[in-house]
Amino acid sequence: MPAQQKKIIFCIAGVLSFACALGTAAALGTQLWVKGTILCKTGAQLVNATGQELEKFIGKIQYGLFHGERVRQCGLGGRPFQFSFFPDLLKIIPASIHVSVILFCTVLIVFALVGAGFFMFNAFGSPYETLHGPVGLYLWSFIAC
Repeated sequence: MPAQQKKIIFCIAGVLSFACALGTAAALGTQLWVKGTILCKTGAQLVNATGQELEKFIGKIQYGLFHGERVRQCGLGGRPFQFSFFPDLLKIIPASIHVSVILFCTVLIVFALVGAGFFMFNAFGSPYETLHGPVGLYLWSFIAC
C-alpha cells in the first residue's frame, strides 16, 4: 500500500473514532433517549373523546439519562413538569442501571480516544520501531489487560 493512501485511510479512521467518542459524550447529556405519549388520568379514569378532543388529553414525555420533561394535558392546556432521575426517581428506578450505562459509555469514550490516537500515530509516526522491543511489549501487555 502506498504511503499516501495509508495516511489517508488511517486519518479517516482516526477522525471516525474521534467522532464516535464525541457522539457518545453528547448522548450522555441529551434528554431525547425516550419519547412517548401519555393519556391524562381524569377523575373518572376514562377519557371519552375522539379526534381533536382527544388531542387535548394526550400529553408527552421525554427523558434521557439524567433529566426529563413531562407535559400534562388534561383539557386545560399543556403543563410542563421537569424532573431529574437521581433525586426524584431513585426510589422507583434502580441506580445500578444508570451507573452501568455511565460506566460503559465512559469505557467506550476512552477506547474510542485510544483508537483515534493509535490511528493517528500509525498515519504520521513510525509504528514499526515503536511496537517492537520493550516499549512494544509493555504496550501490547497493557492492551491485552
